[in-house]
Amino acid sequence: MLGYPVPLAMATQHPDSASRGFTAQDEIEEALRDLLPPSRGGLGLDEKMVDYEGKLTPYHQVSWIVEEALKHGLTPGEDFLITPRIPSERLEEPERQMMVLWGVIVANKKAIVKAGQEAVRYIINPMSSTGYEVYLLQRRIVKLQRLAEEELGIKTGRIEVIPLVEDYESLLHVEKILEGARNALLNHMGLHYSSYRVLLGKSDTALAYGHLTSSLALVYGISRLYAWAEKENTRVYPIIGVGALPFRGHLAPHSVELFREQYSGYSTVTIQSGLRYDQGPGAVERVVSGLIDGLHSKPPRIGLDELKLITAASRIFTREYLRVILRVINTLVDVSRFVPRHRARLSAGEYPRSLESSIVFTHDPELIKVKPPRTLHIPRAITFAASLYTMGVPPALIGTGRGLREASRILGEESVELLVRKLLPLLPVDIEFELQFYAPTIMREYIRDEKTIELIREDVEVAKSYARKVREPHPEYVSALLKALEAVRMGVKGEAEKAIAIAGKMRGSLG
Repeated sequence: MLGYPVPLAMATQHPDSASRGFTAQDEIEEALRDLLPPSRGGLGLDEKMVDYEGKLTPYHQVSWIVEEALKHGLTPGEDFLITPRIPSERLEEPERQMMVLWGVIVANKKAIVKAGQEAVRYIINPMSSTGYEVYLLQRRIVKLQRLAEEELGIKTGRIEVIPLVEDYESLLHVEKILEGARNALLNHMGLHYSSYRVLLGKSDTALAYGHLTSSLALVYGISRLYAWAEKENTRVYPIIGVGALPFRGHLAPHSVELFREQYSGYSTVTIQSGLRYDQGPGAVERVVSGLIDGLHSKPPRIGLDELKLITAASRIFTREYLRVILRVINTLVDVSRFVPRHRARLSAGEYPRSLESSIVFTHDPELIKVKPPRTLHIPRAITFAASLYTMGVPPALIGTGRGLREASRILGEESVELLVRKLLPLLPVDIEFELQFYAPTIMREYIRDEKTIELIREDVEVAKSYARKVREPHPEYVSALLKALEAVRMGVKGEAEKAIAIAGKMRGSLG
């Protein structure tokens, strides 16, 4: 494997590709292409996430991928792993989770019979906030394995749980989740993990708290994991869940060197659909090569004083981000209905996103007064970001300029400069990338409130001072946004989707 002893490059089923959509059947061929070596027309990645969280994936898809990989001479456990993300028990029926787990056990039986090794050694539990959730899922896995062995003669090896941590508070206390999981597994099951894989996601925190706060939370989370592992004399293997565009992590060929510096300490990184299909095999190869060069590097040590600064700055960054988002959220939701859906997802209403916790985090009474109603279904992060780009407003710029200016004024320019320089070396490249997709003429067609326009304009002007060069949007990009605008106004969904996809391909990802 690329990242021995755990995989380095996890191909996912995120719907962030602007170039093409996928049926469940397409995803079998897609997985094979992800896992085959480049010499055989593949991408040479070593882990495949099969996604069931809010997604209508067939229960037998893991088995189908195993069968196809075996036909093509790939050995599970040596050449690749399959790592499913199961449905959230809190947001979907527990029966669906159990059906997924049963499908995994069947897939592992096939892999063992034909190749002598399991294809699935880990299961990802989404939206993890406590160690007890890890224990509950692990207990369920063991029970189903016992049932399979007793009733069907299916004997498979241990499958461990990877907690997916994707909200701000959990990222800042991620080691507490592992601590709780370790204690619960040991006390209730007599089970001990020799090491821990943890998936840290940027997107949901970015949606609720903004780009700056989510970036800091991810960096701090990695640091906390290593500090905990050192204290407990164990090993952690962080998985960084990111997309190709800045708001969702900015993993791309032009940014990979600074990415690996900012998120040093990673063991595995997600290679999402936007990078694989909108930027292509050459881009994937350059990114993976860059990630290999950064393996085994340690994250910066972040002390208590720096944590206080991170928290204080994040509160300011989040406040300035929400001052714009809460003013445009209704328009954003309207636009989101025209963003193409390139995977078989459940509706936004079944996996809605919320801004409540981030609004409370700001301690700003004015924001608390204008929080959106619970009935407003905020889309998931990819569609959320794509909607803002379609409105001419790059999401990673929102709150960034004013946030940095306000934090410098309140906390001191030197403190904020040190924070940004030490923990966010990728930020100037984030800003440079986003500025080339800022289209104020389009923005004014969607946003008529002058106060909101002025806030965004301030963000852009301050952000420019952090960029080394500023490029105007390409005329063809603006033309695509104009076509999307016309189609959205007329309610012509097909034409809007087509134009939004064209713009997404120019960016290198839908959202």
